[in-house]
Amino acid sequence: MSTILVVDDEFDLSSTVRAILEGEGYRVDVCANGREALERLKGNRPDLVLLDVMLPVVDGYGVLKAMRQAPTLADVPVVLMNSFPPRRDGDWQGFLRKPFTLSALLDTVRQAVPVTG
Repeated sequence: MSTILVVDDEFDLSSTVRAILEGEGYRVDVCANGREALERLKGNRPDLVLLDVMLPVVDGYGVLKAMRQAPTLADVPVVLMNSFPPRRDGDWQGFLRKPFTLSALLDTVRQAVPVTG
């Protein structure tokens, strides 16, 4: 089963995304800030990270930079989420503009990582 890490400080959004993706057959873990995400990533390599840009403690760009510098995480696909387009100077695979639709979420996730049983 493919694992997705959702990193977003908006509880309602992360809870909704978790419920939707679990319903689609993904294993989903949720973190509310960048520091928590970096700690979680130390012991768990997800198949995809859905990463909010505007996070408390460590922002999304800081998480992305740390991931790209870690040999075990450097190739994990990252989809950034924000209400405005992200900087172009990052190594990310996709972008979801908030608020996003259910179909945009599912299309983006399916392109990045297939559902596996």
